[in-house]
Amino acid sequence: MAIITLTTVGYGEVHPLGSGGRLVTVLLLLGGVFTVQLVIQRFLQLGNTGYFHRHRHRREQAMLDAIHDHVIICGYGCGYGRMGQEVAACMAREDVPLLVIDQQAQRTAMAIEHGFYGVTGDASLDDVLRKAGVERARSLVAVLGTNADNVYYVVLSAKALAPPIQMIARAESQEAASKLRRAGADDVVSPFVAGGRVLASKALHPEAVSFMEVLAGTRYQQIERIELTTSQEDFSRLPGRSLAEIQLGARSGVLVLAIRSSRGVQVNPGGHAVLHPGDQLILLGSPRQRRAAETLLGLVTARVEVLEDPMDLQG
Repeated sequence: MAIITLTTVGYGEVHPLGSGGRLVTVLLLLGGVFTVQLVIQRFLQLGNTGYFHRHRHRREQAMLDAIHDHVIICGYGCGYGRMGQEVAACMAREDVPLLVIDQQAQRTAMAIEHGFYGVTGDASLDDVLRKAGVERARSLVAVLGTNADNVYYVVLSAKALAPPIQMIARAESQEAASKLRRAGADDVVSPFVAGGRVLASKALHPEAVSFMEVLAGTRYQQIERIELTTSQEDFSRLPGRSLAEIQLGARSGVLVLAIRSSRGVQVNPGGHAVLHPGDQLILLGSPRQRRAAETLLGLVTARVEVLEDPMDLQG
């Protein structure tokens, strides 16, 4: 009878009720109406005070706090634009955690739908960068619309919060690229310069470019860039300084295509080539050969990157 009354089904009295039973039924009805109104009012109060929003925010922040060694892509309305989506697609193939910072909520939602993390906000603000876990990130890619934004609002802020982070920025010209490097960017990419070089290479040497694309684009042979540490103490543990003394190619099987340093680029270096702290080795080989080369270099390896596009060597 209590269930029938509280659910307002209204089947009628199962058993005839006396005055006492009817009094209990009246109390049940009044108590039920009061309880339902109280619950509804409480939920409305929680909604008005922002409880559910704060709860969702805490849950999202806890999820963001759990990721580390990830890559951050940021931009003013273009963090997950055409360039950001291409970067994200490459990261997905390498199974690297990716977080997108964008001022447009719809782009952030699109990134989340594609399986990435997303933060809606201004990438120039320290609070937004901290929310994205910039202190725990491996690198930050700035694809903002203007060079001024890249220099003053992202590169400087990110480097101040996380000095060890690898900073890659987009530039529209060589002059802007030099300014970005002075501001603290580790690598600067100009889509116009890179695209022009690819077009020129294909126009002048189509066979060579096609050969490199076929050779380096397979899962058996890939081009890898190894950046050596700047620590002199770690460098002293190498069995030697030249490629012949280390026997990098002979013991691992990789082909050393070039050595890039502040002194320039040595293409097809011989055994007499000497390694220095901070140099970059460009290697070609199978995954097994590249792992063997990384093992030989050991502690002097600061960063390893597999190049999906052989034209990246021209950057």
